[in-house]
Amino acid sequence: MTWQDELQKLDNELASGRISADDYRRRRDEILSGSAGGAPAQAAPQAPFAPPFKWEAKPPSASNSDATQVVPNQAPPQQQPQQQNPNPDATQVVNTQNRSSDAERTQYVTPVQPGPGGWGQPQQQQSAPPPWIGGDFDAINQPSPGWSHGPEVFDEGSKGGKGKVIGIVLAVVLLAGLGFGAYWLWGRGGTDTTAGGTTTTTSTSTTPSAPPDPLPAGKLPGKVAENKQVKDFTPVPTLKYLLDSEVLSYNVAGATKTKLVQFTTDDGSKGILLIVQAKDAAAAKTAAKELADIQINNGMTEATGAPNGVLVGNLEAKAPDNARVRGHYTSKDLIIRLDMSSKTTEAAQKNFKDALDAQLKALSADE
Repeated sequence: MTWQDELQKLDNELASGRISADDYRRRRDEILSGSAGGAPAQAAPQAPFAPPFKWEAKPPSASNSDATQVVPNQAPPQQQPQQQNPNPDATQVVNTQNRSSDAERTQYVTPVQPGPGGWGQPQQQQSAPPPWIGGDFDAINQPSPGWSHGPEVFDEGSKGGKGKVIGIVLAVVLLAGLGFGAYWLWGRGGTDTTAGGTTTTTSTSTTPSAPPDPLPAGKLPGKVAENKQVKDFTPVPTLKYLLDSEVLSYNVAGATKTKLVQFTTDDGSKGILLIVQAKDAAAAKTAAKELADIQINNGMTEATGAPNGVLVGNLEAKAPDNARVRGHYTSKDLIIRLDMSSKTTEAAQKNFKDALDAQLKALSADE
């Protein structure tokens, strides 16, 4: 390897930071002094890069007059405190009168401690505030009249606000009065004048109607009273009104809901209306036929001229027994029994016919 190659390698090491500037100069001088058999050293080519910057915390050498010296802290005109924390970001004043033998070495400089009055009295003049203090930004940090709290914020235009409030109140009162007047005229009824005279219209409220009675009774003659204790067929046998054979026919038909109504006509005749619901229409029709046969078998005679679907039996009056007229018919799954007792056969037949006509209007007879 020639000495030029060694110099090139040395330059590369210096550029990469593997050697210091002192090592570089020393090795360069060695290469140049030993090259070409002791021939006079030529000027070394200049390094392609500047020496790397390096901090070294070592005291300056007295033999190098170019080295940066450490300058003791200078006391300000005022009395310097005994201990102050150094400010590493402050600008330092360096005295370079004494130079060491290494002129290119960079030395560490101790920061100058500020005095009690700051960094010297001449610097006490007020500097301009930074851009973030003042202007629009400073308006946020400083109290602003626009953000005042209290009644003064609403002082301007307060009279106009009161006027608006009064106007709104008057408008509300006026609307309420108009609404009440409309209700009084139309809601409670008004008058409509026509050519033929004056017609009064009245508003009526509709109330929900009661559900229809599943066992409706017609408008029977005389005084009518319903036995409220009878809701189904269970208590009917205990009343001793029916024969045991009749009770059996009702039970076989599946008797459930029951209504028992008693009435007295003006001539003193007494009647009984018994409505019983069977399990279905066929069972009701069978029970009605059985009940009619039972009364014929017990001495009644079959009446003629009865409405279609109604089976009627007559019993002549024999003292002390009254005359009786009894009929059975069905209306779907309902078994209707109408029984009338009077002192005379004519009265019994007449009252029976009136009661039967009223009941057929409530429950028509099946054919």
